[in-house]
This record gives sequence, structure tokens and C-alpha cells, in this order.
Amino acid sequence: MTISPCASPALRRFVFGGFAGLLFMMTHWPKVAIPAEGRWDLLVHAGVFGAWAILLISTAPFGPTRSPRNIARCVPIAMIYACIDEGLQAVPLVKRVAAWDDLAANMTGILVASLIAWRFRAENTA
Repeated sequence: MTISPCASPALRRFVFGGFAGLLFMMTHWPKVAIPAEGRWDLLVHAGVFGAWAILLISTAPFGPTRSPRNIARCVPIAMIYACIDEGLQAVPLVKRVAAWDDLAANMTGILVASLIAWRFRAENTA
């Protein structure tokens, strides 16, 4: 899903909030077991957390959406959230498993998405 740079800031924040809430719910739903062979879920981790990072960047919390400052400051926030999200899965009440490879996939998705955002950042013309 791509959000147009012309979308209003309120709409971008709404979409990010909805996506973040849905992601939190999906990653903390108790006793989720996905019957599948292999670790294809790592690609899902990367894609979902990359999307989370892009949507955060689109909300422009630190200046214009495509500014280097905004992108650079959103990356550590996304990474911290990924650590918290994965760490909370180790809480016994959630009945999930926190895994280092899941966290690595989350970080990879964030970095790839952030590099793409950086590639299309606004250039200073001053």
C-alpha cells in the first residue's frame, strides 16, 4: 500500500495508527501457530516492519516527510519498536516465542525500507 505524498497529514497518521495497532495485535495474539514448513515468515516480518517504518516516515514527525532529518530520526524509533514488539512476545501471558531471527528480519525490513526512503529523500537546494 502506497500513501500519496499529497495525502493529508491527518490521513497519514490515521493509516499509520491503524497499521501499528493491527501489527501489535497480530504479533501478540496468544498461541498463534501457523502451520507451514520453512521460515517463510521471516519475509513477512521484513515486509511488515518495513511498511511500519515507511508509514512512520510518512507521518513526518521530525519535519517534511522526505527530509533527511525525518528519515534519520524515524529509523531508530522503528528499530526500538521492533525490539519492544519482539521482546513482549517472551512474556508468558502472551504464549508466544521471541526469536532472534525474527528480530533480525524485522531490522532488515526497517533498514531496506529506510534505504529506499533515503534514496528518494528531498535534496537541499540551498
